[in-house]
Amino acid sequence: MKRLGQVLTTVLADKAIGSDELDLIGEAVVADGKLDLDDVKLLVELYCGARDRDPAFDNVFFDTLEHVLLEDGEISPSERLYLLKMVYSDHEILPREREFLTRMRSKLARKCPDFEQFYETMMAAPATNWCVGGK
Repeated sequence: MKRLGQVLTTVLADKAIGSDELDLIGEAVVADGKLDLDDVKLLVELYCGARDRDPAFDNVFFDTLEHVLLEDGEISPSERLYLLKMVYSDHEILPREREFLTRMRSKLARKCPDFEQFYETMMAAPATNWCVGGK
């Protein structure tokens, strides 16, 4: 885990993910030989921490999330937390994020009422100026 912290610190030092950092990120993701929720956690932290991202990173990000989160055919409540962070961390719901959620929903093995509610909430939310409650 210490290595992952170093990757986060190194990559996000300038709040951007450039093409020159993709190899470092790729090495961290495949270090243990499998894609899993730890990789999703790292990628979500990078995605949320960067103001600017190389489009190639976004491709790897969304592909990895799809692979890991749909591995068992459903998206658990703990996995939805990563999706929530992805969507709401930058105070803007991006079109690519909505497309990703729609693609994920279409690939679910079975419909889950909790995920359906989550999905409908994401789709109904304005791109900006939304509120998640609190003060």
